[in-house]
Amino acid sequence: MTENKYYSYDLETYPNIFTCVIQNIQSEEIRVFEISSRKNDLNKLLQTLLWINKNDKALVGYNNLNFDYPILQFIFNSNFQNLEKEKNAEEKITFEIYNYANKLIKENKNYIEDKKSIILNQVDLMKVHNFDYRATMVSLKMLEINMRMENIEDLPFPPGTKLQNKNFNTLIEYNIHDVKATTKFFIHSKDAINFREKLSLEFNENMMNYSDTKIGKRYFIRKLEDKLGKDICYKDGKPRQTIRNYLDFSQIIFPYIKFQTPQLKALVEYLKKQYTNDMSTVFSNIPKENLGELANYIHINKNGKASSLHVLFDNFRVDIGTGGLHGSLESCFLQSDDEFEIIDVDVASYYPSIVVRNRLYPEHLGDEFADIYDEIRKLRFSYDKSQPQNKMLKLALNSAGYGDTNNKFSPFYDYKMTITITLNGQLMLCLLSEMLKLKIDSILLIQANTDGLTLKVPKKDKELFFSILKEWEDITGMGLEENFYEKIWIRDVNNYIALKKDGGVKKIGAYKDSLEWHQNHSSLVVQKAVEAYLIKNIPIEETILNHNDPFDFMLNYKASRGIKLVLEENSTTKKEYENLQNTIRYYISTNGKALKKTLPPLKNDNEERIIGINVGFLVNICNDRKDFSFKNLNYDWYIKEAYKLISPFKEKAPSNLFDYLD
Repeated sequence: MTENKYYSYDLETYPNIFTCVIQNIQSEEIRVFEISSRKNDLNKLLQTLLWINKNDKALVGYNNLNFDYPILQFIFNSNFQNLEKEKNAEEKITFEIYNYANKLIKENKNYIEDKKSIILNQVDLMKVHNFDYRATMVSLKMLEINMRMENIEDLPFPPGTKLQNKNFNTLIEYNIHDVKATTKFFIHSKDAINFREKLSLEFNENMMNYSDTKIGKRYFIRKLEDKLGKDICYKDGKPRQTIRNYLDFSQIIFPYIKFQTPQLKALVEYLKKQYTNDMSTVFSNIPKENLGELANYIHINKNGKASSLHVLFDNFRVDIGTGGLHGSLESCFLQSDDEFEIIDVDVASYYPSIVVRNRLYPEHLGDEFADIYDEIRKLRFSYDKSQPQNKMLKLALNSAGYGDTNNKFSPFYDYKMTITITLNGQLMLCLLSEMLKLKIDSILLIQANTDGLTLKVPKKDKELFFSILKEWEDITGMGLEENFYEKIWIRDVNNYIALKKDGGVKKIGAYKDSLEWHQNHSSLVVQKAVEAYLIKNIPIEETILNHNDPFDFMLNYKASRGIKLVLEENSTTKKEYENLQNTIRYYISTNGKALKKTLPPLKNDNEERIIGINVGFLVNICNDRKDFSFKNLNYDWYIKEAYKLISPFKEKAPSNLFDYLD
């Protein structure tokens, strides 16, 4: 990758000022373009855009494809030079740009590039990281916090404000700050950018703004088209799909799934009777009379229904749904000892393995789909897990073979394939649980999740244990991988921490301190202190009181639309409020103020609602890193938060192995 090719940029649009800041990512040189009553850089900006176009440079932004880039094209196409001789020309230009920007925001549409206009190569980091997807959506401000920037700046003036000349420089400083943040995130994204450069050349298709998932889908579609014809996935611009009016579950369950215990036999009997396309009637709020024999092995609520589909297997509840299997002991600590060993077994590449082993395919794509799928799966394993090709191919397999089979906008759509994978995947793990329990009476099932089981296995039966695993592999065609745990602390199925025999640590949910960019990075010192306590037996207080990274003590909060953040101070006569920016960084302090959020009034009420955040504690704002102070830090709050995470284990630790089964 040639960094000199890339320039990060960002625009600010107000009724009487337009600014554009561009930074060379390699040299870090910054250029500012302004159109306002005091300055007119229009011609300089247009010449710069022409230079970027002719020299095949690329502009890097955040949400730039749907906002900044169309504005640049609007400016280039608007012949504003003709206005420059008119009186108040700059005012007219800025106001037209502002109106166009407002239109983009209100319409909230994906921008379609104007091929007749100037073409400027774009890299949109929001799209590259899939941060425009609802589940992972994150703002540039939150990324600034997660990147631990020294200063977090929010928009200094409300959108639509007509700024005074004295505020122009403040706006430009903010614009520069955002461009520097974009540059910083680009540096974090180097591997992803480099990968997209190579793929774009290989496939002669611009993939620079594809998310990993989209790259995976496109790769699979290209392979299908190469082997089965250009119309295999799309016809007349529309995705080919298989639409089903119903699912016959008796035709879905694999023939080799055969149970011996009455509760699991009853489960399969119930499932095979289902004939519907409404999954909610199969897996939730099931009347007792519809359950048949399964009603004897499931919890029925006071309304005479099973709220969810589950089975009580050896005093262990296993929940079954349209997704993955799940079940877990809760609020407990377990460890390997002289008699027992904790072993986690999971299926390598579970869903793709199910597809390959059982030759599954969306009906409209035909049986050849399974062969191409298997080829791509083998290709994936030819790359090391650390290589981006491995990740891309994994996403291709998961999308085409599972996720997109339930996507009504995808050429892989065939819901029968979705439910065939997930349902049989769960039943196969139930089969493994049954096989183990029938032959090893004292084995303990600790957890069941989408692709595996965690068990406490008698050491005297380890040889038998592994022979049963092999038998199950032979029946199902799956391949199991094992991890050996020294200790495991479980709050629930989604939140636990485990120490592996090799010294590695697995952290899930609330116990995880290594987070994705879109996740909340608040007060990570808490998770670090908990890990040090559980794994190394270092007291919570010792870790927190001696920790010297201020960013690990910081919390953050982003106010959604219609909500304002304020600091509350009680004076002798009334409460006073200090307005804050929408995205803040702060720490729990001994000398600060109460943090609150104000919400619009409820219907038939005129007063704003005021709700506390971190109720009962004071905070200091540290959007600027310099405003953090260890002297004012309320260490007790962080210590108490850490103790909350370990309290489930301290209060309910078992005295012996079988306490959980009583």
